[in-house]
Amino acid sequence: MPYTQPHPDRTVWTVADLEQLPDDGNRYEILHGELLVKPLPSTGHQRIAIRLSVLAVMWCRAHTGWTVLAPGGVHVSETTWLEPDLAIYAAPESADLSWREMPPPLLVVEVLSPSTRRRDRHRKRPAYLSHGVREVWLVDQGTRSIERWTADSEFPETFRDGISWRTEGTLPPLPISDVELFGPPTT
Repeated sequence: MPYTQPHPDRTVWTVADLEQLPDDGNRYEILHGELLVKPLPSTGHQRIAIRLSVLAVMWCRAHTGWTVLAPGGVHVSETTWLEPDLAIYAAPESADLSWREMPPPLLVVEVLSPSTRRRDRHRKRPAYLSHGVREVWLVDQGTRSIERWTADSEFPETFRDGISWRTEGTLPPLPISDVELFGPPTT
């Protein structure tokens, strides 16, 4: 199911407009003023997102001062509000900050789906990076690969045997094997 725009009568949406929508069970994003309804993720998509979330939460709990949120909110501007599948912030879990007060995530992860692949790769990724997100991962369950993008990369690094997220400083990395993320390979 593709993203849809449920209110075509409005030309530019803001975060304030989004906050006024009734809770109708849908998940919404705004990308450069365009209101998007996020489709229900597939079971495979959710398995990957949950596996990644569990690994990230365990890492964050072992290292004070980090918070993982899945899905997380990223307030890019008054006309761009995005919800990645996972975001890691340099903010303690005890900090009860609003989404607007949260610093830009250090890592954002989008699990690609057929209906969101182009938007995630070509529109959302640049929006995250322009907002100060240090690293964006695009996880492709079909190819069992992860693209790592940074603000200064023209092309992604692509990983098939797992990936390791490193923060600045002396903290140990968060290693993730392909089997931990995608499950055992099928033949």
